[in-house]
Amino acid sequence: MRALLTALLMALPILPSLLPSVATAQLQPFGVLNGTVTHVSDGDTLRLNTGHTIRLLDINTPELAHDERPAQPLGNEAKEALTAMVLGKAVQVQMGARVYDPYERVLGHVFLRNGSRNAWVNGGLVRGGFAHVYTFPDNRVYGPELLKLEAQARAEGLGLWVLPQWQLRSAATCCTEADIGRFVLVRGTVKALAKVGNRTFLNFGDDWRTDFSVVIDDKQQRFFRPAKVKGEKASKKSAFSFNDYLGKEVVVRGFAQPVNGVLVRVTHPEQMQIVP
Repeated sequence: MRALLTALLMALPILPSLLPSVATAQLQPFGVLNGTVTHVSDGDTLRLNTGHTIRLLDINTPELAHDERPAQPLGNEAKEALTAMVLGKAVQVQMGARVYDPYERVLGHVFLRNGSRNAWVNGGLVRGGFAHVYTFPDNRVYGPELLKLEAQARAEGLGLWVLPQWQLRSAATCCTEADIGRFVLVRGTVKALAKVGNRTFLNFGDDWRTDFSVVIDDKQQRFFRPAKVKGEKASKKSAFSFNDYLGKEVVVRGFAQPVNGVLVRVTHPEQMQIVP
């Protein structure tokens, strides 16, 4: 793990050439904070000299020991990585569309300020294997970029991606009892689709009662439709249907629930990527 931490820190100087810079960030309209990092609480939480506590947006790192529970694997290392990256350094925080979480922490993407070069901290943790992508329907501007970085870390077997819990599951055999309640990644082919009331089910097996499946509430379907382009007229070609997933191999990410076999609730497209 120490070697992995060293490798990540050595890679930081090249990150700005690969990732979004502060000057071009899409989150700027939602607000920006500038400050110096005075404290790091865990792998995805820090505090600024302004008094703001920042929760790194769109990612999640393993938990530290708390309430008599031991630290999750790589939890301490994730905190060490974030500490080495940001403690005592000037940063800019690009806040999300939803600014605060339930704990009144500011949700944002953190960038190290270094002249014209601005290293993306959230992306660096994902690329080093210290964090996995954890987006929400109302806060996911950098979702595609983070998913690419996560795929690279997974392909290289960095950090989380060597642990049994984080191995890619097959929909045909998912999931074990230990997986229930955990965030999992499941790969399989969508075999059937069913509309039941105000929900759409995507089934990955021949028997929805026992196989892996996905459910999307109607109120979440707007997140799957293509964004409208200003000046263009709506067309049938741009219309979205969940039938587009039929027969496609996809990777689903979310919490495994013991419903009719195993079910994952999906709220936005970053949770259900079509495999190229």
